[in-house]
Amino acid sequence: MINLMLGDCLERMKEIPDGSVDMILTDPPYNIAQKNNFKSMGRAGIDFGEWDKGFDQKTWLLSLSRIASKDCTLIIFNTFQNLTDTQRILDNEGFVYKDFLVMEKSNPMPRNRDRRYINACEYALVMVKKKSKWVFNRISDKYDSNVMKTFVVSGKEKTKHTTQKPINIITNLVARHSNEGGTILDPFMGSGTTGVAAKNLKRNFIGIEMDENYFNIAQERINNAD
Repeated sequence: MINLMLGDCLERMKEIPDGSVDMILTDPPYNIAQKNNFKSMGRAGIDFGEWDKGFDQKTWLLSLSRIASKDCTLIIFNTFQNLTDTQRILDNEGFVYKDFLVMEKSNPMPRNRDRRYINACEYALVMVKKKSKWVFNRISDKYDSNVMKTFVVSGKEKTKHTTQKPINIITNLVARHSNEGGTILDPFMGSGTTGVAAKNLKRNFIGIEMDENYFNIAQERINNAD
């Protein structure tokens, strides 16, 4: 089952039945977009667009407990400045902290090397329902690090979305934290990477996106996924 919804997730999540989502994997706006003229290696700076300015970081989190199954796992990407508040809110909503993930990029966005450290990492919070039997599928016989090494998306994989996540990272997370036939929700679907991973791994998927251009990109990518 693939269910793609165009609109505001605060409204569209009301259509999702209670306790029906087994994993929530998403990358909401961070509120870090800034106008600047810095460009290097063909990439612009961090003015990602109006969608990343003035976003309400709290209200959407209050809808998750109702739709989450008893063994649901949440993985939420965000800037580390927002993740402390995200964890605190979710603690009050019946979830508990499990892990902190670091996505390390081999080709991060350049900065002024005379003034700043290069920002090679992004972060994600892993939380589960209290007293749950959450899913954790081991991928290898080795210990699994919380540091996920990857790259800034480029080439044929890249869409017009300015903050697209790599398919290899999202596929790994879906495989590890859900089972075949489970239902994955991404309330900030963007270019549809979570949906592509879910479909390829035989999971059900619910994706919500309010930008019609990004919605159309996601719809095409998911429809064309194996």
